[in-house]
Amino acid sequence: MTTIGASLWGIILAGGEGVRLKQFVREQVGTDAPKQFCAFVGKRTMLERTVRRARLLIPPQQLVVSGTAHHRPYLFQSLGNTPPGSVLLQPANRDTAPGILFPLIHILKSAPRALVAIFPSDHFVLPGRRLMHAVSHAAAYLRRTNSDSPILLAAEASYPETEYGWVAPGVSVSSEEAGSIFRVKQFAEKPQYHDAITMLRERWLWNTMVIVARGASLLQCFRSALPELVACFEILQRSIGTRAEQTVTDEVYRVIPSLNFSAAVLAHQPDHLLVSPIRQMQWSDWGNKERITQTLASLRYAARPTLAPSAGFYLPAAAFPGRREVADITAETT
Repeated sequence: MTTIGASLWGIILAGGEGVRLKQFVREQVGTDAPKQFCAFVGKRTMLERTVRRARLLIPPQQLVVSGTAHHRPYLFQSLGNTPPGSVLLQPANRDTAPGILFPLIHILKSAPRALVAIFPSDHFVLPGRRLMHAVSHAAAYLRRTNSDSPILLAAEASYPETEYGWVAPGVSVSSEEAGSIFRVKQFAEKPQYHDAITMLRERWLWNTMVIVARGASLLQCFRSALPELVACFEILQRSIGTRAEQTVTDEVYRVIPSLNFSAAVLAHQPDHLLVSPIRQMQWSDWGNKERITQTLASLRYAARPTLAPSAGFYLPAAAFPGRREVADITAETT
């Protein structure tokens, strides 16, 4: 375990409902479980793959899965043999802002100076080690500089996707062999198609929603953008470990609205953010069936004896992992 890993906590987001993909998942996997609890490649669920990937760097006892109470059976069944240190169940799904804030206040209660990394559990990533190397580099930068800016990890954009967050890198703040870090020049959440074409041409990046930050600084970002939400969670934080904890948690979730973290927090303070591009990594937010089928088709294509670009897929040739890595993910050895 590295020094960085020993000081880093992980938040794994697993509270999504998967409403748009419900019919597709039922047809493909034969279950009504949200997609993060399903195995589309091999036998491991997306959640289990996310936990295993995070454990390459972060101690298991410092991994926290943020789920939703009514998903309890799916969640625990899908963790397999690699459980995290703890699972926190929200009384209801209130989107990603509460989904992050809920585990964050629990972590800060016991480790006020923690560094945290946030991982969605319903994204496809290959190779996973490349992502975790970027997380390690970002955490090392925060430790070395005492910066209070969250670092967004971003993938190279390959087509004008209108359902992603896009990030324009600005001035470089760190350039090393391990990776570069830039100030965020602009941030756009779910742009119009003509804007996405311009962003692609200008080499903007896709926000993967993997974020590395000082826990206290991340809380301050929430406080600047959503002070009323933070006030509710601070009340909840004071109840942690008491007999009133569950009652207070239920009441907080009864009154708070659903809020998206990217739209409600990140998009309102781009000047405070940093971004670290990850080169030659295949990444996809599996928010619709087209992205899932394209990714699975690209894996089958990359596993063939000969690799060549295909007009049928948006992914660039550089994004395809090597044959050995494709074989590993399907053979359950990574």
